[in-house]
Amino acid sequence: MPNDEKKSKGEIDLNKHLMEWGNAILRAAVIILVLFFFAWPMRLMGSSMEPTMGDGEIVLMNRFAAMQGHYETGDIVMFHYYDAEGDKTVVKRIIATEGDAIRILEDGVEVNGTIIEEPYVSGETTGLVDMTVPEDMVFVMGDNRPHSKDSRSSDLGQVPIKALLGKAQVRIWPLNSIGLTR
Repeated sequence: MPNDEKKSKGEIDLNKHLMEWGNAILRAAVIILVLFFFAWPMRLMGSSMEPTMGDGEIVLMNRFAAMQGHYETGDIVMFHYYDAEGDKTVVKRIIATEGDAIRILEDGVEVNGTIIEEPYVSGETTGLVDMTVPEDMVFVMGDNRPHSKDSRSSDLGQVPIKALLGKAQVRIWPLNSIGLTR
């Protein structure tokens, strides 16, 4: 009789451990699925966002932001751009949103009559821009202004809000640079 009691207790302990492991695996799978649905890892290509982010870095793109459709000046966003070389995923910073008056001046970028602070900018901002951003569009620029094809270019122009894939919010590679992308 004592062996039967030990066996039952051993079976119960084994079942309990299997249930705990199964529960942990299920929770991990749910977390991974949620992260995959709302946050996509994207590898950056090019130097247009230096010094904020550089070529080869990997960032998590917050797709939930695209579902909400709410973007603000300063957000770093990702979208598809099609040119002669094909489809590219592009990363730029929103400088102005729909209805904003934007002007590029010798001493900086003016939005709605105020020069905006841009401590992240590398190089001089040039280009002839004096316009109001159309409805449902955003005006984007790279942080590396001399080496950025952005809304100053007639090739790209303003970007439709619907075309934005999400916000690039967290750098995950290289490991010594993990953190928020602001």
